[in-house]
Amino acid sequence: MIVESLLAFINNLVVQFGLLGLFVAAIIANASLFLPVPIDITVLGFGAVDFTGFGIFHPLILGIVVGGGAAIGEMSGYILGLFGMKGLERFSKGEIERVSSLRGRIKRRGMVFIFLGAITPFPFDLIGIAAGLIKYDWRKFFLAALAGKVLRYLAISYAGYFGIGLVRVLFGF
Repeated sequence: MIVESLLAFINNLVVQFGLLGLFVAAIIANASLFLPVPIDITVLGFGAVDFTGFGIFHPLILGIVVGGGAAIGEMSGYILGLFGMKGLERFSKGEIERVSSLRGRIKRRGMVFIFLGAITPFPFDLIGIAAGLIKYDWRKFFLAALAGKVLRYLAISYAGYFGIGLVRVLFGF
């Protein structure tokens, strides 16, 4: 119920405010810890709708805007991690163990691990919490998350641009 109303709110933002709405929607979707909000589907759909008028560059702009908003939203997990284990008391033992294992990976591989985590559909919130717990440099965390999220949303928006366009051609929509 909460996810559906949040998704409706996000779609409304996008319809009313365009790129600014997508930016805000990306912040909200990625700031909601452990609550999956499917912004990817929205980006895929809007990748095919050139509402910016930039043609082939529309998905590029879309990927940068949504990726930037997503990186800002992901800072919520990092900030939660800065509060330490007291802030994590409401999480299950399994989630805390996963965060602990991620701490070691972040210490060893840092920005590369954060970048790769930001690209994947893996629950990135855990990486942000772990980075905050070890007090990883927030600028490095943000830059790696930004690069990963922009690349992720570039791929999704171009998939929408070319994929949905191909479906239209094939099926005459």
